[in-house]
Amino acid sequence: MAQDVEDSLCGYLKTSRFSIQLDESTLLGNEALLLAYVRKNKFVKNYYLQTDTKGESIFHALDEFFKEKEIPLSNIISVATDGAPAMVGRYRGFLAYLKKEVPNAFTVHSIIHRQHLVAKNLSARLHNSLQYLCIENDEEFNRLLLHTEVCWLSKGACLDRFYKLFNSVLEFLKDKHDALRSN
Repeated sequence: MAQDVEDSLCGYLKTSRFSIQLDESTLLGNEALLLAYVRKNKFVKNYYLQTDTKGESIFHALDEFFKEKEIPLSNIISVATDGAPAMVGRYRGFLAYLKKEVPNAFTVHSIIHRQHLVAKNLSARLHNSLQYLCIENDEEFNRLLLHTEVCWLSKGACLDRFYKLFNSVLEFLKDKHDALRSN
């Protein structure tokens, strides 16, 4: 991030109360990365976690950045996380450490991760209907990959597979609801 943009954002965070969203991910090569966003949809910082991805390490990475930029932790009014044990663990999760410093911070499960959970548990009936339609059209069908369920490197394969099934998907949606097909 350009230094002037970072300075401007940190200046705002020093004087205003804000919400923050955190997401920890492990990259290829077993590198852990923590991304932080504030409520204005501004990227705050990415942190390479040097030791591990435990709640304490995540908290210390964020705390060190806030101290370096002189941003009071007490300005955090809410935090959205992915619901992983390292984030929400009662005693050693990130939120447990944050609540010691900011007891009134409101915590929520990130909406993106909620979407993933819903998509992951779609009705078996819809799955079977699409499978039947693909068989009827002589198209290969094993299992529909959901974009929320695949690794970053596999997203292209997921989209390619969806593209190949596109006409069958349109036909499937037409049977269900015309408004779905037009979108």
